[in-house]
Amino acid sequence: MSGTGRHRHADRYFVLGAVAACLLLYVPALVTPLLPDEAGYWLVARSWDPEPDNMFGFYWADRPPMLIWMYQAADVIGGPYAPRLWPAVLGALTVVATFRATMLIGGPIAARWSTVAAVALLGNPAWYAWAAKAESLGVPLVMVSCWLSLEALQRRQDWARLALAVGAGAAGMLALGMKQNLASGLVFGAVLLAVSVLRRQLRLREVALLAGAAITGAMLPLVVVLVWAEVNGVRISTLWEMIYGFRSDAFGVITRGDLSAPLERVFHLVTLCLASGLALLVGLFLASLRHALVVRPAVVAAVLAMILVDVTGIVLGGSYWMPYLLALIPAAVLSTALVVAGGALVPPMRVVVAFAAGSSLVLLAHFGFIHVTGRSYATWATYRGEAVGEVAQPDDSILVLYGSPEVVRASGLDSPYPYLWSLPIRTLDPHLAQMRTTIQGPDAPEWIVQRSGLNRWSIDSDHRLRDLLHRRYDAVGAVCGGRIWLLKGESRPELPPVDCGRPFRQIG
Repeated sequence: MSGTGRHRHADRYFVLGAVAACLLLYVPALVTPLLPDEAGYWLVARSWDPEPDNMFGFYWADRPPMLIWMYQAADVIGGPYAPRLWPAVLGALTVVATFRATMLIGGPIAARWSTVAAVALLGNPAWYAWAAKAESLGVPLVMVSCWLSLEALQRRQDWARLALAVGAGAAGMLALGMKQNLASGLVFGAVLLAVSVLRRQLRLREVALLAGAAITGAMLPLVVVLVWAEVNGVRISTLWEMIYGFRSDAFGVITRGDLSAPLERVFHLVTLCLASGLALLVGLFLASLRHALVVRPAVVAAVLAMILVDVTGIVLGGSYWMPYLLALIPAAVLSTALVVAGGALVPPMRVVVAFAAGSSLVLLAHFGFIHVTGRSYATWATYRGEAVGEVAQPDDSILVLYGSPEVVRASGLDSPYPYLWSLPIRTLDPHLAQMRTTIQGPDAPEWIVQRSGLNRWSIDSDHRLRDLLHRRYDAVGAVCGGRIWLLKGESRPELPPVDCGRPFRQIG
């Protein structure tokens, strides 16, 4: 076997090993109850019935329809936990895309270190890459878009270049179809082309053809959504308002309210960014910028643009949940390859990659301890819903104050109130008028679950909801820190005893 053949076999085995390691690090998906987003998206997918002013029908979500299509497709396979197959498949695809993309940037050594970094970052349980969240489904598509953009510039045949550019544009737009701020794949390709033509590495005709092909690819998913909206009578203004307009309104709600919780999450976000090695990888890239610019100026500019776009998206997200950091992973692994390609700070980079791998393993052990001892919020919320479901009648309904989709899902009941998460409640029903109308109307839910104080965010400062709740409902017990209320005049068996410390074992 020739030396080249041996290297190809070694690369193949390395990538297969990296994929296997990535999938092993996704083991929390097998032992963890559904997270709020997963439960909410599943409920939205199950009840999807488009209307002109709500693209999902009754339940409300601020996500593109493509994300919910992913849930519908998985649900056909096997119920509410089936969507977790997508992160596993896409995680494996991320590993392959990382290896190929970074091989093009810096050769086999860069590809191997970058792939190890990708596995370490994806395997960190703190940002839930194993869960079927919008970020974990969209970020792999960003990485694929970057890979295909780089491949398109390497090919000599026009047909191959154009096909790869179409794929890069489509993957970049599909990432936006999972979460509306994941634009960095498209930005990477655009900047890569722009700098390549400025440096005269490509002729204007080549750039025009590649840009046209990429735009065509990006338009394909968008056209599918627009055609779907037209066929189902959903207004284009509704699509825009639910996907983008709401986020602007919600950011205003967050910034005008009590900022103590968001600022605390910012602290945890920054801490995790450092403790995971993510910030350190990007920092080493910035420190070695001068050397990297000498060998790969177009890629350096594209990665810098990605970082800017992703950080801006994180800042404007407002809530600062841990999974926001997933958006930075493609830029971080490309940064790793650029450090190697530049030749500077390679030893520190290797130390940081090893640190990132160790961090993932330590946090995975901590994560396992939390779930084995039944101390996670997701486990408690699921137990509350299951407890209600055990004693509820089949046609009962449930409302959770103020939003907890996993309780609704675990109960097996429907909610007569359209907002499953707290932020839509605070933004679209800020005075709780719709919630009070629901509670005092003829279709009032039999069950109400209270998971926090009634005046959280000062949302019931006039006590109108509190008074209505006491007037129409009886407190019938508490489950894992949540108070359970039953509509007056209804009779149900007593809530079952629940051991909130038992580990969650059964998926279903």
